[in-house]
Amino acid sequence: MKTEELQTIISQIVKEQIEAVRARGVQQDDPIIRHGTEPIMGNMIAANISGNLVTTKQGSVLDMSNRQNPWQSLSSGMENFSKAIRELIGNHQTKLLQENTDPAGGYLVPEEFEAVMVQVDPVESCLWPRVTIWPMGTDSLSMPKLEQRMDHSASDYNPFAGIEWVWTQEGQSKEETEPDFSMLELIAHELSGYTEVTNILLEDSPLNLLNIFTGIFRKSWQWVTDRGFFRGNGARQMLGIIQDPSVLSVPRQTAGAVTYQDILNMDSKLNSCFDPNAHWFGSKAVYNSLRGQVDANGHPVLQQHYMPGPGGVGMRQVEFLLGYPAIRSCEKTMPLGQRGDLVLCDPALYYVGLRKGFSMDISKHFRFRQNRTALRVTGRLDGLCSIPEGFVLLDTVSVSS
Repeated sequence: MKTEELQTIISQIVKEQIEAVRARGVQQDDPIIRHGTEPIMGNMIAANISGNLVTTKQGSVLDMSNRQNPWQSLSSGMENFSKAIRELIGNHQTKLLQENTDPAGGYLVPEEFEAVMVQVDPVESCLWPRVTIWPMGTDSLSMPKLEQRMDHSASDYNPFAGIEWVWTQEGQSKEETEPDFSMLELIAHELSGYTEVTNILLEDSPLNLLNIFTGIFRKSWQWVTDRGFFRGNGARQMLGIIQDPSVLSVPRQTAGAVTYQDILNMDSKLNSCFDPNAHWFGSKAVYNSLRGQVDANGHPVLQQHYMPGPGGVGMRQVEFLLGYPAIRSCEKTMPLGQRGDLVLCDPALYYVGLRKGFSMDISKHFRFRQNRTALRVTGRLDGLCSIPEGFVLLDTVSVSS
């Protein structure tokens, strides 16, 4: 203990004693308050501490148990006073070792701890709740597809897969016509992750780390696959909406921005048969670029409404463009200004073949000698646009414009 600390403690004790005496109505000239012409407090503050001795400028020590003669010589009062000081120092040092000095036991008295994990949850999945999921019993799943040509702005538009009708006269021979078919195939691809955790960390942490790891990996797996439904390149993974060369697109009017005319053009491009379940998907930046824009009647392009939350609890904000729900994609679509920053589609037309959903395996044996627990995360799935004409992307500015 430092000299300054001991002096501060003793001075505080004396102050408390004086206040207690004053509270009992003792006069200032009482012997316990004054010794001769010097106030006790004045003597105490002027005390010098050297080794185990505490002396005042008068060469006396304070004995508060003796009201009639509180100031005594060193010889008469040193025994009792030094005993009190030793107890005071001993108690303070014991507390110091237990709470403030880690090697002496400070870790046994930890600071206040809240058993929670500080983290931010990303925006919920935007496509997973809306796609069509096909369970897969094997690594591949095939289904016949009617080759409908649904781009009504194209010259080969035919919603009945190539069936041709001819107006004929009576008795004239009839030409043969039949629809075209193809096969839609989903092939499961594995998405996996792996990590190791020391057993000491698992045993000593006040948190249930295995539950926390499971939650984090599950959310991450769902986020990555949800992003793949937009951006997957089809190479040992799903083919995303934006990367599919067969989906429809329209050029934007202004580079680096989304305008009211852009969304009108995208809506015009989408066949009306897809309107009942059409949704917009874009980032926050995309929707912010539409704020402040108005339609021909002066109404805001981006409409905002408040609807009951899940289970009817609370209210949540819902945005609409041209009457279709505008879903925030949590940066899973492309950045503002790039091809695919805004998507209009019927998300149920995106097919997901699910061979194996999210799964987490735990092994304490694989790294037994290293005293580690291995965590392995896997899932097997595929995804593609079943009818590409049900998806419209906002493209970059046309070269001709």
